[in-house]
Amino acid sequence: MKDYKEYRLSWREKCLCLLFTLGMNALISWLFYRSIYGMAALLPLLILVRRLYKDYLYKKQSREMLFQFREMLQFIAGALKAGYSMENAFLQGWQEYVELYGEKTIMAQEFCNMINQMRLNMPLEQLMEHLAQRSGIEEIDSFTQVFAFAKRGGGDMMKIFQDTAEKIRQKADVEREIETVLAAKKTEQRIMDLVPFAILLYVGLTSPELLSPLYGNPAGVFIMTLCLLGYGGAFLLAEKILDIRI
Repeated sequence: MKDYKEYRLSWREKCLCLLFTLGMNALISWLFYRSIYGMAALLPLLILVRRLYKDYLYKKQSREMLFQFREMLQFIAGALKAGYSMENAFLQGWQEYVELYGEKTIMAQEFCNMINQMRLNMPLEQLMEHLAQRSGIEEIDSFTQVFAFAKRGGGDMMKIFQDTAEKIRQKADVEREIETVLAAKKTEQRIMDLVPFAILLYVGLTSPELLSPLYGNPAGVFIMTLCLLGYGGAFLLAEKILDIRI
Protein backbone atom coordinates (compact mmCIF):
# COMPACT_ATOMS: atom_id res chain seq x y z
CA MET A 1 0.00 0.00 0.00
CA LYS A 2 1.26 3.45 -0.90
CA ASP A 3 2.65 5.68 1.84
CA TYR A 4 1.61 9.31 1.32
CA LYS A 5 3.62 10.83 4.18
CA GLU A 6 6.56 11.40 1.84
CA TYR A 7 6.06 12.51 -1.73
CA ARG A 8 8.10 10.62 -4.33
CA LEU A 9 9.02 12.53 -7.45
CA SER A 10 8.22 10.89 -10.78
CA TRP A 11 10.82 10.73 -13.53
CA ARG A 12 9.10 13.61 -15.28
CA GLU A 13 9.23 15.73 -12.12
CA LYS A 14 12.89 14.83 -11.56
CA CYS A 15 13.68 15.92 -15.12
CA LEU A 16 11.83 19.21 -14.55
CA CYS A 17 13.91 19.82 -11.42
CA LEU A 18 17.13 19.05 -13.32
CA LEU A 19 16.24 21.35 -16.23
CA PHE A 20 15.21 24.16 -13.88
CA THR A 21 18.42 23.75 -11.87
CA LEU A 22 20.58 23.84 -15.01
CA GLY A 23 18.80 26.99 -16.16
CA MET A 24 19.29 28.63 -12.75
CA ASN A 25 22.93 27.54 -12.71
CA ALA A 26 23.55 29.07 -16.12
CA LEU A 27 21.90 32.35 -15.10
CA ILE A 28 23.67 32.59 -11.73
CA SER A 29 27.04 31.57 -13.20
CA TRP A 30 26.88 34.33 -15.80
CA LEU A 31 25.46 37.07 -13.56
CA PHE A 32 27.60 36.40 -10.48
CA TYR A 33 30.80 34.82 -11.84
CA ARG A 34 30.96 35.19 -15.65
CA SER A 35 32.39 31.66 -15.60
CA ILE A 36 31.19 28.30 -16.89
CA TYR A 37 32.89 26.64 -13.92
CA GLY A 38 30.26 28.20 -11.69
CA MET A 39 27.68 25.81 -13.14
CA ALA A 40 29.59 22.83 -11.77
CA ALA A 41 30.02 24.50 -8.38
CA LEU A 42 26.30 25.27 -8.21
CA LEU A 43 25.08 21.74 -9.03
CA PRO A 44 24.26 21.11 -5.32
CA LEU A 45 21.39 23.56 -5.93
CA LEU A 46 19.59 20.54 -7.39
CA ILE A 47 19.15 19.19 -3.84
CA LEU A 48 17.46 22.41 -2.70
CA VAL A 49 15.29 22.64 -5.82
CA ARG A 50 14.10 19.05 -5.42
CA ARG A 51 13.36 19.58 -1.73
CA LEU A 52 11.31 22.73 -2.34
CA TYR A 53 9.45 21.12 -5.24
CA LYS A 54 8.71 17.99 -3.18
CA ASP A 55 7.37 20.11 -0.32
CA TYR A 56 5.13 22.01 -2.74
CA LEU A 57 3.78 18.83 -4.36
CA TYR A 58 3.31 17.13 -0.98
CA LYS A 59 1.20 20.03 0.33
CA LYS A 60 -0.81 20.08 -2.91
CA GLN A 61 -1.41 16.32 -2.68
CA SER A 62 -2.44 16.56 0.99
CA ARG A 63 -4.97 19.31 0.22
CA GLU A 64 -6.43 17.26 -2.61
CA MET A 65 -6.61 14.12 -0.46
CA LEU A 66 -8.36 16.00 2.33
CA PHE A 67 -10.90 17.46 -0.10
CA GLN A 68 -11.53 14.03 -1.61
CA PHE A 69 -11.88 12.48 1.85
CA ARG A 70 -14.44 15.12 2.83
CA GLU A 71 -16.47 14.46 -0.31
CA MET A 72 -16.36 10.73 0.33
CA LEU A 73 -17.58 11.22 3.91
CA GLN A 74 -20.50 13.31 2.68
CA PHE A 75 -21.58 10.61 0.22
CA ILE A 76 -21.26 7.91 2.89
CA ALA A 77 -23.26 10.03 5.37
CA GLY A 78 -25.98 10.39 2.73
CA ALA A 79 -26.07 6.61 2.25
CA LEU A 80 -26.30 6.05 6.02
CA LYS A 81 -29.17 8.53 6.18
CA ALA A 82 -30.94 6.54 3.44
CA GLY A 83 -30.80 3.43 5.64
CA TYR A 84 -27.77 1.54 4.31
CA SER A 85 -25.62 -0.51 6.67
CA MET A 86 -22.10 0.79 7.29
CA GLU A 87 -20.41 -1.54 4.81
CA ASN A 88 -23.04 -0.95 2.13
CA ALA A 89 -22.92 2.80 2.80
CA PHE A 90 -19.18 2.74 1.98
CA LEU A 91 -19.94 0.96 -1.30
CA GLN A 92 -22.79 3.31 -2.18
CA GLY A 93 -20.77 6.39 -1.22
CA TRP A 94 -17.82 5.19 -3.30
CA GLN A 95 -20.04 4.60 -6.34
CA GLU A 96 -21.55 8.09 -6.10
CA TYR A 97 -18.09 9.61 -5.62
CA VAL A 98 -16.73 7.79 -8.70
CA GLU A 99 -19.64 8.99 -10.81
CA LEU A 100 -18.76 12.58 -9.93
CA TYR A 101 -14.94 12.57 -9.71
CA GLY A 102 -13.84 9.41 -11.52
CA GLU A 103 -11.86 6.33 -10.46
CA LYS A 104 -8.36 7.77 -10.75
CA THR A 105 -8.37 10.04 -7.69
CA ILE A 106 -6.42 8.88 -4.66
CA MET A 107 -9.42 8.43 -2.38
CA ALA A 108 -11.41 6.58 -5.06
CA GLN A 109 -8.61 4.03 -5.29
CA GLU A 110 -8.12 3.84 -1.51
CA PHE A 111 -11.80 3.30 -0.75
CA CYS A 112 -12.05 0.78 -3.59
CA ASN A 113 -9.27 -1.22 -1.92
CA MET A 114 -11.01 -0.89 1.44
CA ILE A 115 -14.29 -2.20 0.00
CA ASN A 116 -12.50 -5.18 -1.57
CA GLN A 117 -10.80 -5.99 1.74
CA MET A 118 -14.11 -5.63 3.64
CA ARG A 119 -15.45 -8.39 1.41
CA LEU A 120 -12.62 -10.53 2.77
CA ASN A 121 -13.91 -9.82 6.31
CA MET A 122 -11.24 -7.26 7.21
CA PRO A 123 -12.48 -4.97 10.05
CA LEU A 124 -13.49 -1.57 8.69
CA GLU A 125 -11.93 0.37 11.56
CA GLN A 126 -8.62 -1.40 10.95
CA LEU A 127 -8.70 -0.44 7.28
CA MET A 128 -9.42 3.17 8.23
CA GLU A 129 -6.49 3.15 10.66
CA HIS A 130 -4.17 1.93 7.92
CA LEU A 131 -5.36 4.74 5.65
CA ALA A 132 -4.85 7.32 8.41
CA GLN A 133 -1.32 6.09 9.12
CA ARG A 134 -0.31 6.16 5.46
CA SER A 135 -1.94 9.52 4.69
CA GLY A 136 -0.12 11.48 7.39
CA ILE A 137 -3.11 13.87 7.54
CA GLU A 138 -4.21 14.94 11.01
CA GLU A 139 -7.92 15.26 10.16
CA ILE A 140 -8.11 11.73 8.76
CA ASP A 141 -6.32 10.36 11.81
CA SER A 142 -8.67 12.20 14.20
CA PHE A 143 -11.72 10.96 12.31
CA THR A 144 -10.42 7.39 12.38
CA GLN A 145 -9.98 7.43 16.15
CA VAL A 146 -13.51 8.77 16.69
CA PHE A 147 -14.89 6.33 14.11
CA ALA A 148 -13.28 3.30 15.77
CA PHE A 149 -14.51 4.36 19.23
CA ALA A 150 -18.05 5.07 17.99
CA LYS A 151 -18.25 1.79 16.05
CA ARG A 152 -17.34 -0.18 19.17
CA GLY A 153 -19.61 1.92 21.41
CA GLY A 154 -22.56 2.33 19.03
CA GLY A 155 -22.35 6.10 18.40
CA ASP A 156 -24.26 8.16 15.87
CA MET A 157 -22.15 7.35 12.82
CA MET A 158 -24.05 9.60 10.43
CA LYS A 159 -23.48 12.62 12.69
CA ILE A 160 -19.78 11.76 13.03
CA PHE A 161 -19.37 11.66 9.25
CA GLN A 162 -21.27 14.91 8.76
CA ASP A 163 -19.43 16.74 11.57
CA THR A 164 -16.03 15.65 10.28
CA ALA A 165 -16.88 16.74 6.73
CA GLU A 166 -18.08 20.11 8.07
CA LYS A 167 -14.87 20.65 10.11
CA ILE A 168 -12.73 19.85 7.08
CA ARG A 169 -14.81 22.30 5.00
CA GLN A 170 -14.36 25.03 7.63
CA LYS A 171 -10.60 24.48 7.67
CA ALA A 172 -10.50 24.66 3.86
CA ASP A 173 -12.45 27.93 3.98
CA VAL A 174 -9.99 29.42 6.48
CA GLU A 175 -7.04 28.32 4.32
CA ARG A 176 -8.63 29.95 1.25
CA GLU A 177 -9.13 33.19 3.19
CA ILE A 178 -5.48 33.14 4.27
CA GLU A 179 -4.38 32.47 0.69
CA THR A 180 -6.50 35.41 -0.50
CA VAL A 181 -4.97 37.75 2.09
CA LEU A 182 -1.44 36.59 1.29
CA ALA A 183 -1.84 36.54 -2.50
CA ALA A 184 -0.65 40.14 -2.94
CA LYS A 185 2.26 39.62 -0.53
CA LYS A 186 3.34 36.48 -2.37
CA THR A 187 3.24 38.35 -5.68
CA GLU A 188 5.39 41.11 -4.18
CA GLN A 189 7.79 38.48 -2.86
CA ARG A 190 8.14 36.83 -6.26
CA ILE A 191 8.94 40.22 -7.79
CA MET A 192 11.51 40.94 -5.05
CA ASP A 193 13.10 37.54 -5.71
CA LEU A 194 13.85 38.68 -9.27
CA VAL A 195 15.09 42.19 -8.41
CA PRO A 196 18.76 41.24 -7.63
CA PHE A 197 19.03 39.35 -10.92
CA ALA A 198 17.42 42.21 -12.82
CA ILE A 199 19.82 44.75 -11.29
CA LEU A 200 22.89 42.66 -12.13
CA LEU A 201 21.61 42.06 -15.65
CA TYR A 202 20.86 45.75 -16.22
CA VAL A 203 24.21 46.95 -14.88
CA GLY A 204 26.08 44.18 -16.68
CA LEU A 205 24.55 45.14 -20.01
CA THR A 206 24.60 48.93 -19.69
CA SER A 207 27.75 49.54 -17.62
CA PRO A 208 29.86 46.37 -17.61
CA GLU A 209 32.94 48.29 -16.40
CA LEU A 210 31.27 48.79 -12.99
CA LEU A 211 31.12 45.05 -12.34
CA SER A 212 34.30 43.96 -14.10
CA PRO A 213 36.45 44.19 -10.91
CA LEU A 214 34.23 41.49 -9.33
CA TYR A 215 34.93 38.91 -12.02
CA GLY A 216 37.98 36.76 -12.67
CA ASN A 217 39.71 37.21 -9.29
CA PRO A 218 39.45 35.48 -5.87
CA ALA A 219 38.27 38.61 -4.03
CA GLY A 220 35.46 39.17 -6.49
CA VAL A 221 34.39 35.53 -6.34
CA PHE A 222 34.34 35.72 -2.53
CA ILE A 223 32.22 38.89 -2.50
CA MET A 224 29.77 37.60 -5.08
CA THR A 225 29.47 34.30 -3.22
CA LEU A 226 28.61 36.16 -0.01
CA CYS A 227 25.97 38.14 -1.91
CA LEU A 228 24.55 34.94 -3.38
CA LEU A 229 24.41 33.25 0.03
CA GLY A 230 22.69 36.31 1.50
CA TYR A 231 20.14 36.25 -1.30
CA GLY A 232 19.52 32.52 -0.77
CA GLY A 233 19.02 32.99 2.96
CA ALA A 234 16.59 35.87 2.40
CA PHE A 235 14.66 33.78 -0.14
CA LEU A 236 14.28 30.82 2.24
CA LEU A 237 13.31 33.11 5.14
CA ALA A 238 10.63 34.82 3.04
CA GLU A 239 9.22 31.45 1.97
CA LYS A 240 9.04 30.32 5.59
CA ILE A 241 7.32 33.54 6.71
CA LEU A 242 4.65 33.19 4.02
CA ASP A 243 4.08 29.50 4.76
CA ILE A 244 1.21 29.87 7.27
CA ARG A 245 -0.36 26.63 8.45
CA ILE A 246 -3.47 26.07 10.55
